[in-house]
Amino acid sequence: MTFICWGSLATLGYIYFGYPLLVWMLARLWGREPVREAVSPTVSLVIPAYNEEAHLREKLRNSLSLDYPKDRLEIIVASDGSTDQTNAIAQRFSAEGVRLLAMPANVGKAMLLTRIVPQLRGEIVVFSDASSELWRDALRLLVRNFADRRVGCVCGLYRTKSSADLRSQGEGLYWRYETFLKRQESRLHSILGAHGAFYAIRQALFRPLDASLINDDYLIPMRIVGEGYRAVYEPQAVAWERESVSLQGEFARRRRIAMGNCQQVLALRHLLHPARGWVALCFFSHKVLRTVAPLLMLAVLISSQWLRQPWAAMLLLFQGIFYASAFAGYLCQQRGRVVAWLSPQLYFCLGNLAMLAGLLRFVSRRHQPVWERAR
Repeated sequence: MTFICWGSLATLGYIYFGYPLLVWMLARLWGREPVREAVSPTVSLVIPAYNEEAHLREKLRNSLSLDYPKDRLEIIVASDGSTDQTNAIAQRFSAEGVRLLAMPANVGKAMLLTRIVPQLRGEIVVFSDASSELWRDALRLLVRNFADRRVGCVCGLYRTKSSADLRSQGEGLYWRYETFLKRQESRLHSILGAHGAFYAIRQALFRPLDASLINDDYLIPMRIVGEGYRAVYEPQAVAWERESVSLQGEFARRRRIAMGNCQQVLALRHLLHPARGWVALCFFSHKVLRTVAPLLMLAVLISSQWLRQPWAAMLLLFQGIFYASAFAGYLCQQRGRVVAWLSPQLYFCLGNLAMLAGLLRFVSRRHQPVWERAR
């Protein structure tokens, strides 16, 4: 039990502290930025939508105001069997060049993209959520990375706009941490996946997706990396998230991401081969180990009581304080209050609890490919 406790604790330390330090050092020694030049390839901006009437008008107005040559940009609303006013709203913008490509039924995002992307005209395909708002120059800044022939995918910076919910407080800190990792991994070779709010790929590198796929914005970039291209990070191309999400919605979102992580570890296991170099190291450290982190946390909690004193008391006390503060943050959230200093603990524990739930659901195969949007 002593070995299990210290081994699990050391692995957790590596996941959350050791690996970020390691990748930072490696990026300083061997990393390089992609070639960035002012280029204007033809671009297809795809807005996947399933019942997005609350956001679509603002999204289309924002997309039409982007600083990019209009004759080299097409805007597509890809509606996945929407049953609200999504399709009608998209059609009202047809005079301004917006195309609606609608599925007759909800087939799931993976199948939606598989059917839509081959119909696009752009050399570069940009994906952006309906609930995200792009800075005016974001598209131009994102696309400039494709001046580098080795770059196959580019991801922009994701930020939350609301300041009064869990994602703004906890995820704000989380995304600062993830942004640091993305910067280092991008310099070293490639980021591990993208964010659906705003990322781009070379259209020629898109491959059909399996209908059961959950996290398309992770698998698409990583397949491109698997073909020998780089997936890089462009922190100056900013996408703001407008939508606030409830605690239950956030848990459901994180659980679905966790199921996708399990899927991806199996689908991309070939990237763990030592011949993949830095990609193998980052994939193992950032994705594989992060997926089993909840199991390691449970192992530490259970096995720490078998340690010798005073280590057992100290470790149990620390865990008790940490988890109690996360639970206090949960109670505050349930009462409609956001306590800033409790939110990071809550978000961390919520994320790992959702990861555990996703892991169990994946093992039991209780997951569906159809679109699930956290509200």
